[in-house]
Amino acid sequence: MSKRRPKTVLAGGAVVQRVRPGKPPEILIIHRSRYSDWTLPKGKVEAGESVVAAAAREVQEETGVTIRLSTPLDTTLYKLSSGATKEVRYWSGAPLDVVKRAPDDEVDVVSWLPLKAALQRLSYDFDKDLVRQFEKQPDTTTLALVRHGKAMDRKDWSKKDTLRPLGARGRKQAKQLIPYLSAYGIKTLISSTATRCVTTFDPYAAASKTRIDTYDTLTEEVASKSPDAVIRLVQKLRRDALANQTPTAICIHRPVLPTILEALDLAPATLATGEMLIAHLTPDGGVHAIERHRPQA
Repeated sequence: MSKRRPKTVLAGGAVVQRVRPGKPPEILIIHRSRYSDWTLPKGKVEAGESVVAAAAREVQEETGVTIRLSTPLDTTLYKLSSGATKEVRYWSGAPLDVVKRAPDDEVDVVSWLPLKAALQRLSYDFDKDLVRQFEKQPDTTTLALVRHGKAMDRKDWSKKDTLRPLGARGRKQAKQLIPYLSAYGIKTLISSTATRCVTTFDPYAAASKTRIDTYDTLTEEVASKSPDAVIRLVQKLRRDALANQTPTAICIHRPVLPTILEALDLAPATLATGEMLIAHLTPDGGVHAIERHRPQA
């Protein structure tokens, strides 16, 4: 009889820093009365949830601070008393909103501390290492490339291709993008004018009250004839995102992806329908880190 593989419990968390005029940057940490420890906010992934969404949600639930994620940090692994392994993936985080949280049995103190004080207060070396790693991260702006959701098959569509809609799976993928884009605090939505691209962003646009800016240049038809126009547009969008430090997402088509990657000086890659590539850009437009995420639909 084969032995059952030990269970892994997946969790997400963040090192969150706030910066206020005239004051030193401060790190967000929590005290847990059950363990009598000081640690970084984190928590387990719920059924059907992505670890990215879990990281943002757990920080909000444990501290009252709504955040946006940016650069990925290290992953910690440790054994639980049950024998399972807990795998916690961390990101850098920035606060968007703060609501005072009442103490409870899980977290009884939420504290913002300057870096040196936070390092002295934290109970675990791996938390301290994460804070030190966070402090070495450059300022970045998030740029997400999202391939549109699964569309109706071309053979089943007789009208203009740009009007071809998402199928049932694609509509589900579009809804599943909401917690991903929300976790990264996406504020600017850019899309090809094709229906299947625009409707991929519609659920998030409605949930976040964000306008979708559309461009014919990003459609398959125009891009195939004018790839240089795609490169100029994408490089302008990158400049705008960096200048305004605005997390931005672009919904794209598979045939246009190579040109977009070339414009951003990114290595060749492929994306499945509904999948996203997250580039964390430094102020000079360089790429500090790359992530990929794909809804489960």
